[in-house]
Amino acid sequence: MRNLIFSAAAAMLLSGHALPMANAQSLLSETPSASPVVSLRGLGESTILSTRPITAISSTPRENANLVSFEQPGSALMLEGENDVVDLTFVLDADSIAAGGDLVIAYRNAVSVMPEASMVAVMINGSSAGEFPIRSPSGFEKQTIRVSPALLRVGVNEVRLRAVQHHRVDCSMEATYELWTEIDRNLSGFLARSPVRPDDFAALRGIGRNDNGLTDLRLILPEGAGADALNRAAPILQTLALALNRDDLSVTVARSPGHGPGIDLIVAVDEDPASLDDTRGNEPYGLSVSQAAAPGRARVVLRAASAGEIPGLLLSAVQGPLQPVLDSGIRAGRKGEIRAGESSVYTLADAGYVATPFSGRLFHTRFDMVLPADFYPADYATMDLALQAATSPGLKPTSQLLVRVNGHIVKSLPMRDTGGEVFSGRKLELPLRAFRPGRNQIELLAELERAADDRCLFAERDDSVPRFILLDTTEIRVPALARVARSPELAAMAGAAYPYAGPSGVDVHVLKPDSRSISAAMTMIAKVGLAARAPVITRIAFGPPASDTGNAIVIAPRREIEHLSQNGAAPGETTAQVIDFAQASDFADPIVTSSINLPGAAIPLAMTTDPAALLAAFHQKTRDLGDAGSPVRSFTSGINDAYRSFRQWLNYERPSDSAPLQEARRKAELWQRPGVSGTGVVTWLTADTSSDVVAASQMLADPAVWNRVEGERVILDLDTGSIRTIRPQGHFSHDISDYGPGNLRRIAAAWFSDHFRIYVALVIGLMAVFAVWLGRAVPGAGVRTDK
Repeated sequence: MRNLIFSAAAAMLLSGHALPMANAQSLLSETPSASPVVSLRGLGESTILSTRPITAISSTPRENANLVSFEQPGSALMLEGENDVVDLTFVLDADSIAAGGDLVIAYRNAVSVMPEASMVAVMINGSSAGEFPIRSPSGFEKQTIRVSPALLRVGVNEVRLRAVQHHRVDCSMEATYELWTEIDRNLSGFLARSPVRPDDFAALRGIGRNDNGLTDLRLILPEGAGADALNRAAPILQTLALALNRDDLSVTVARSPGHGPGIDLIVAVDEDPASLDDTRGNEPYGLSVSQAAAPGRARVVLRAASAGEIPGLLLSAVQGPLQPVLDSGIRAGRKGEIRAGESSVYTLADAGYVATPFSGRLFHTRFDMVLPADFYPADYATMDLALQAATSPGLKPTSQLLVRVNGHIVKSLPMRDTGGEVFSGRKLELPLRAFRPGRNQIELLAELERAADDRCLFAERDDSVPRFILLDTTEIRVPALARVARSPELAAMAGAAYPYAGPSGVDVHVLKPDSRSISAAMTMIAKVGLAARAPVITRIAFGPPASDTGNAIVIAPRREIEHLSQNGAAPGETTAQVIDFAQASDFADPIVTSSINLPGAAIPLAMTTDPAALLAAFHQKTRDLGDAGSPVRSFTSGINDAYRSFRQWLNYERPSDSAPLQEARRKAELWQRPGVSGTGVVTWLTADTSSDVVAASQMLADPAVWNRVEGERVILDLDTGSIRTIRPQGHFSHDISDYGPGNLRRIAAAWFSDHFRIYVALVIGLMAVFAVWLGRAVPGAGVRTDK
């Protein structure tokens, strides 16, 4: 109970300063590749524009313990196209600034980039710091820029990298997608001349990443630790995750400290002597930071006399040494992000965009918009983009502006005036159906070609004459939204921790209490807390959930599910009550067995054991047999095909969403289902073994994957690093918080747009009633009789 009270209080403290919550034809393809799955391993969020094959980002080992890492994850360290910008941050203290240092940028680029005319300009805290040419296609090359202490400031420092890239031989629009420069996340950052010791909370934000490119947070527990130890550590873990303000956090639970960059977390309670074994004996009571034995690694220890003191000590840290770290981190707005509320207006400046004249062929900028978790996406309104921009004379009449939402082209604006145009508040209506609850990525692209580009003579190209400018006064107008929370919707969980961020919290069940499954569970807890931007009330237990459990997250290796189903164990029961740190039992099963499948997967026949998928494939194969010449059957089949195509167009589904899915050799699944009692939502993370479960959690720790989670089910291919989302056939848990007439009207309009066949039938029925009434009323009107 004390733990729940603390979590609720900490949530209020940490969230007190938080910010408020068309089909077009183009040279750009809506589907970057022909593959039916989206490969995300090593790719950034902006790779939706690219058609190139990129190998995974290398896991370069960290070389210098004095390197203060950038806070941004590896998925944000990619510069693409002819002109792209990346905003990075790092944290310094006064001593590091006084001693001075260098900015180190380790990069590699595509072989198609022209080294003579491509470069990266570097700005630090708004001032120019230098530039360097782009000419390292064969491997990572370090560029060291001497930084004057006058450019630095105590706390968060901002770095802006702007890449200008040109193609060696190709001047076509498609060639711009072959241009990329990748920044190495382990070798880049601020290299201080004085020793960097992670001995305070602010210094933790500069900690390096492990070989997988993730921030390693290691929870050290003693032998014999059980669910009580995890429940004591969960609020501390979430608070530390919020203080770090990193989206690539991966939690491991182990018996001994880690190696390499990362943070070791220890919770020591005097009344539990075993928990004191991992302390040095001189830690003060409360939350403290010190340097670990491994270089570049930190220790965070919370020491208390009893478990009942932990909430008060942690709250003292939140109100004390952690407060400036939280204020400048999770509570501050991020560049490139708008946390939108309904009936509100934002500008590109709110997303950190800086207006600059553009002289290339393809202009591109992007930002994220976080919408409420109970947002109902449907065609009852539009999100309007009031464009403030201008084009220069001499462009081809095929020039156009494109708007992408979550990877789909939803609007295009032709710019056919070859004499130049000025767009002063030109409104572009973006359909709300293209958005989703939680995080959405919006991209603005302008295709800007001139006739001289066809000659492909770089010497004749005059980049001093701009072709386009997009002003930062361009507005994004969010309408009144239909507010009704629906499940299953993994995007709402990933973007806003719905429904787990509520006062009832979430029960986290680990079917097999080994260190790997528990590591996956703690990673999910950290990710949910980051999505909620405040600690989430959690209760960790071993074994399956009970029938009356409300909101829950279940970590379930397939073998444990089969074991429970065979032995008939009661919900909430498990034979083990302590954590198993042995690794010998976690081995890969070389025998191919049936996997856990849910309805909705488009899998070819004989490649799955899912009965629903097999039945759908059977009907697809046999639909034309039997009474093949029946016009009724042919007409019905045609209607169903037309309806299916219309639904895909209406819901912005790619053709790959229904393409055959090759069964992965090693896969995991993240899916949602209603609770047995019907009062909550249960999210399952399943895989064949505990090793695969923890591999799936590490894959989800990457924001490039986590931010693309949506629908009812996500299939994670652990070998290729690709994901596939399955949309739900229907929703449940319709939670309405606003019963005003306006919201109810929008919900009704949204429901009819989702069920348009009922809407059409209703309209036809009303027309028939009107026709009958008209047929009876009109013949007798105005007729005189003798009676």
